[in-house]
Amino acid sequence: MRARSKFAAAAMTIVFATTAVACGDDEGSDSSADTTAAAADTTAAAADTTAAPDTAAPATDAPEETTDGGTDTTAAATDGPDTSSGEMPEGGVEVAIEGDLSVLDGLSAGIANLAPVPGAERWSRPLEECLTANGVDVDFQDVGGDPTKLPAILDAWLAAERDLVFNIGIDMSGQESTIARFGEASVPFITWGAGNPEGVVALDANQEEDGRIIARYVAEQIGGEGDVVLVNANNPALQSREAGITEVFADYPGINLIVTGEALGFSAESAQTSTEAALQANPDVKAVIGGFGSLGIGAANAVEAAGSDAIVVSMNGDPEEYAAIREGGPFVATVADGHEFGGEAACAIAASMVAGNPAPGEAGVPILATSVLVTADNVPAEGEIESTPRKFYQLP
Repeated sequence: MRARSKFAAAAMTIVFATTAVACGDDEGSDSSADTTAAAADTTAAAADTTAAPDTAAPATDAPEETTDGGTDTTAAATDGPDTSSGEMPEGGVEVAIEGDLSVLDGLSAGIANLAPVPGAERWSRPLEECLTANGVDVDFQDVGGDPTKLPAILDAWLAAERDLVFNIGIDMSGQESTIARFGEASVPFITWGAGNPEGVVALDANQEEDGRIIARYVAEQIGGEGDVVLVNANNPALQSREAGITEVFADYPGINLIVTGEALGFSAESAQTSTEAALQANPDVKAVIGGFGSLGIGAANAVEAAGSDAIVVSMNGDPEEYAAIREGGPFVATVADGHEFGGEAACAIAASMVAGNPAPGEAGVPILATSVLVTADNVPAEGEIESTPRKFYQLP
């Protein structure tokens, strides 16, 4: 008898309705207007529930200039949702994600994984578990950080007539014709953090917003002034995070952003080497940002080895990041962007599309998951994930 996990259910419902996010103002929003709550039901289809609109503390805007020309990092406006606590940004439209997982039984799938690191496997492994628990034969291929391996993998899956295809984090530039061939064969092609080429269902965190969240935190921690190192690598999600960081720091004239890292440097070891060089060239660095979890861990190792007082942060919400926060060293914060929830959502979307339904939401528009800032104040215990229910949404 095939083992059944928590994913073995007649249906999976991630979100029950589609609704525009409530836009607050300085006076607060009308608490009488109901919005539909997100839910992650992995045991059975559940009935719709409603909840009051978001009244969480809103995010802060750019700092104000003081009369002496400095930057006031305490003055801030409060005119939007708090995206650092799991809320959608203003204008987000929530997307319903649901599917009858029983239709997956007997199918075959391919999962292309960027690298054997938590930042990729926190999406791909829950997805793999969901698929195999529901009778899918899965071919799991890890490219070890090398996107040039992807074309041959996709060609092999086309030849083998795989029924479902998934990609976590691997750049698909130049693969338009291959993606189109999967579309012609009615094969759902679902991605996370891999850009948004035509013909795929693109799931992701709001990577630019993740960058904004962590940049605002860093700016507050260092008083809006000083050298900040960003150690990054080259994939679509990481470049989007860099764009969000750059956008926020543009409002802080006292912050000097130094970008370093290797194009294919997805390991902690690579980040440590890059950070060591940056610290030698800039010994007064106040903060180091890792483009994702493993890069943040490598950066923290370099900061400790150098005896630097710099704080270290990153984005992902990987177990190694949580452990580093609990240890109380230089690594102080991350943005948890709900990879696990995204893997479960991908499984449900695949089931829905196999049943003949269109992809959820507006075609061609990425489906984004909300994120949560994690510090020592709310870091999960060992073995746990950041469990704030995620909302899936699209931006206009």
